[in-house]
Amino acid sequence: MSSLLHRFVGPLRSLFDGPRGETMAVAVARMVSASGSLVVAAASARQLGPTGRGEIVFVVTVAILCTEVVSLGTNVSGRIEILRGAETKIEDYLGLSVFLVGVQVVVVTLVLAVLGPAVLGFDLVTCAVGVLLGAAMFISHMLVDAAFAVRRTVQTGIKDLSVGLVPMAFVVPIAAAGGLSVELVLALTTGGYALGATYLWRVVRRCSPKISFDPSAWLPMLRNGMPVFAGSVGQSIAQRADRMILGLLSTSVALGVFSVAATTSELPRLLLLPATQILSNRIAAGDVPFQSLRSFILRLTVGYAALMVFVAVAGAAIVIPVTGSGFSGIRDLIAPLALGEGLFGVFLIATGVLAGLGRFRRLAAPGLTGAAVIVLANLLVIPEHNAIGAAWVRVGGFGVMALVSLVFVASALRSPQ
Repeated sequence: MSSLLHRFVGPLRSLFDGPRGETMAVAVARMVSASGSLVVAAASARQLGPTGRGEIVFVVTVAILCTEVVSLGTNVSGRIEILRGAETKIEDYLGLSVFLVGVQVVVVTLVLAVLGPAVLGFDLVTCAVGVLLGAAMFISHMLVDAAFAVRRTVQTGIKDLSVGLVPMAFVVPIAAAGGLSVELVLALTTGGYALGATYLWRVVRRCSPKISFDPSAWLPMLRNGMPVFAGSVGQSIAQRADRMILGLLSTSVALGVFSVAATTSELPRLLLLPATQILSNRIAAGDVPFQSLRSFILRLTVGYAALMVFVAVAGAAIVIPVTGSGFSGIRDLIAPLALGEGLFGVFLIATGVLAGLGRFRRLAAPGLTGAAVIVLANLLVIPEHNAIGAAWVRVGGFGVMALVSLVFVASALRSPQ
């Protein structure tokens, strides 16, 4: 029996130690987690209505935005520096992460104290649970990159499963009994993040006997993290600006149809993001030969392009029967949005390569340039052409992001450090 078990466990372990296995494990975990989050969203929306669901979304959005701001890109810069064997050590990264949790608590507290009661009439309990969610989300976010840094990639999937499935396991029966509240949903979501973070903390601490609180060791992570942060801000604006401008300058119907079509085109990104992160990690660790990078970039690009062709051809036929005839306008939008998403995939692959090579200063320009193009073009195009104009602006903006990032990659490949 033991030899039979070893016969199956050995190849399975070898699979998950390789890049394909790591990518598959993380991608599947994230898709399952996303499915659990959708169930929670549907159950809470049905029982709590638009007002209750809006309060939950507001708190979660505050937690996400504060996490991005407070981390200042140090999760990426720290991970890459550790994998590249630089002076930054995992104990320095953990010390900075613990320190920044305190900063996150202060920032989320201030934001919710100022905006929560004024905007949505939050009471003290809702704000307190929101602060706990912000802290749990932040340390979970940082520990994912810590696990990547110590080559415990597959274990990050456990954290992702915890985030999606733990709240769902409780929300569904409680919703069936009619006992949901805004605070309870937020608390269960916090529990999912906290459980995942606790697991990753134990995983990472096995590789790090101590935690260092030496501010001088944090400076390289903060310095290299700033371009990462700037690029992330630009990327977020590029991804979301069209929805905001369309809502302001067009109709809610156009925004609704565009949002569903855009979300459909973005779903394959759940598969691409783990692949680019793992490629970045392996480049930083020296596992990918420099001369093989062009081949990896080409294969990932062709694979993602094939996915986007499927979305362009079949996306509307799949989504419209589910959403209803009111969303028939998706037929006109899905092809340009899929094309734009394909170009965005090229940008993600290229910036993943740049991060793995430690070219942090090159990470800001593509996202910021694309964001500027998309915002300015949408302001000019949407009043005349509505949703279809916004879709084609995406093609142009994401195309600029892909082009700029590819130029930087080509330069990096010509002059290796």
